[in-house]
Amino acid sequence: MLKEHTSEIVFNVATLCFFISLHSISPYISRYAVFLGAVEQEVALLGPALSATAISFRPLSGFLIDRGRLKLLIIAGVFLTIMAQIIYGLSNSIRIVYIGRIIHGLGVALFIPASIYTATVAGRGVAGALAWRSTMIGLAATLGPAIGGMVIGLYGYQTLFIFTSILLTVSALLSLIALKNLRYARENRRGYLGDLCRVEFAVASTAILCYSLMYNSFTLFLPAYHKIAGVDITLTTLIFTIISLFNLISRIIISLLINRIRFQVVAAIGYGMALFGVLLIAVDPTSPQVLMYAIATGIGGGLLIPSLQVIAILSIEGRSRGIASGIYTAMFDIGNIIGPPTAMYLGSTYLEALRASICLTSPGLAILLTHITLTSIHIDKTQRK
Repeated sequence: MLKEHTSEIVFNVATLCFFISLHSISPYISRYAVFLGAVEQEVALLGPALSATAISFRPLSGFLIDRGRLKLLIIAGVFLTIMAQIIYGLSNSIRIVYIGRIIHGLGVALFIPASIYTATVAGRGVAGALAWRSTMIGLAATLGPAIGGMVIGLYGYQTLFIFTSILLTVSALLSLIALKNLRYARENRRGYLGDLCRVEFAVASTAILCYSLMYNSFTLFLPAYHKIAGVDITLTTLIFTIISLFNLISRIIISLLINRIRFQVVAAIGYGMALFGVLLIAVDPTSPQVLMYAIATGIGGGLLIPSLQVIAILSIEGRSRGIASGIYTAMFDIGNIIGPPTAMYLGSTYLEALRASICLTSPGLAILLTHITLTSIHIDKTQRK
């Protein structure tokens, strides 16, 4: 048990390093593209270039996880992500950046489902392990934008890509250490797609898909709009840092109250707050008041994402949680593929596209509220009987 608990901690740190590398780049990749001469339509494809690859391989990753290929997936995922950093650093045009995004998407598709799955075979409660893994991702989202903005401001983009490559190397080494004590690394269980036919899994997956339509557009178009509008990178950095900080605080609270909350209700509250926060930011993205609205956006996301993850994964049999992790996380990539191009088509400019993305994400909240209502009615009828 001690070794399993130690492995869980080491995996958390490895995941932290991986996601810091991811979040150090993601808020600024659109600014980097504009720096290289990209126009609006080219910037809108940065997210889909990553996600088109990720969505193709995440289900395959889940399939391989359920067949004992955890070590291969984690190490290959980190290696490919390092390759993407090298390509970013050598880029002199948006076309080369696209190549980096495609390879980055493959690395993400291999690593993230495997990382989530290791939490489901932790030595303690699965819900708690998933919540703390999610907290590490939230911590990375808090540190990443601040670190990325600072490194870019002081040393430039190339130094940032070197820094993220070092973080990824550390992540790979820690993952290798943790895998030695992970019981599942020596097992070979088979998952079944039929196990995924659960209402809870479908609702959570659809909700994260709808949410990602907005948030992926937000992370692409807001920094690009700031660049075009001549806004200093400090405001962009502060917005994403505040969002990430309050996102992290919310995740920590969920982790501490894991046995006392109803995840469907928490997810709906978080969805509403995130939607409202982005709406207020989109009204005037250059106003100092956006820093206040970023708080609501961060709290909302911090309540929503871990709640949906727990709902989705715990609704599935243990033998199929690998494929479940792959498919559930692929929903975020589908949103990344569909959201930015659709929002840009509807809006044509960065600001209008940001506002259009808010309309695209609203159905997710409606689905959550409908599920809560129907579940409550069912429980009430059952109790009366």
